Amino acid sequence: MLLGLPYLDAFLLFGAGLLAAAANAIAGGGTFLTFPAFLATGVPAVTANASNAVAIWPGRLLVIAAYRRELARQADRALRTGAICIAGGITGAWALLQSSDQAFLRTVPWLLLIATLLLLFDRPIQRLVGIGTPGSRPSPAWRATLTVALFLCAAYGGFFGGGLGVILMPLLSLSGVRDIQELNALKNLLVTLIAGVAVTLFVISGAVSWPGTLVMMAGGVIGGYCGGAVARHVPAPALRAVVIFSGFALAAYYFWNIYLRPAAG
Repeated sequence: MLLGLPYLDAFLLFGAGLLAAAANAIAGGGTFLTFPAFLATGVPAVTANASNAVAIWPGRLLVIAAYRRELARQADRALRTGAICIAGGITGAWALLQSSDQAFLRTVPWLLLIATLLLLFDRPIQRLVGIGTPGSRPSPAWRATLTVALFLCAAYGGFFGGGLGVILMPLLSLSGVRDIQELNALKNLLVTLIAGVAVTLFVISGAVSWPGTLVMMAGGVIGGYCGGAVARHVPAPALRAVVIFSGFALAAYYFWNIYLRPAAG
């Protein structure tokens, strides 16, 4: 036993935390690994959701440290979007603690699919709305639309968070962030802020299963450090391809588990 956990459960949670933190640093989608890992060890769904958010959060901080130069070049944008995401994250985390997430989970594959398609076609969309050329700026109406969308995505992140990085990438791209590494840096910062406020509420409310959380957290710290170091050196086309592939894979996974597998049974 390790912290009261069977060794097999501890190994599963540690490995999931390590791989998830690395995946979050490079492309997003770490919840695809951590949430099912908690469920597999017998943790109830809402507690599993809260616990996996707490477990992988320290690893996110190490990713931010690795991207400090890219974030320094866009400090004003980071402050503006960060404030929106904090408000949304608080809203979503509060909603999770007040209700069941089953109905909301049915929207997850649709969100992932739409977000991945947005990223796949973000360049044509940028040109369409007038932000695809150097020096161009989005219109006030477009900025307002993106602000509302960012708040809703942050609320989703506080509530569940699966594939949040995949959803944020196209939104940030459509706001005018063109450098793929700056885009990934800002995405990681915002996900960390959203998860941070959610984690605070989860801990205060007592919704965390601590033995498994601590084991997964240890793996997440290692995975976050290694993933952040690797992500900064991934060529832009490769990083973009990984993000798009991750988005379609996550969407397919959730479509199967939420819509198709129950019907097949």
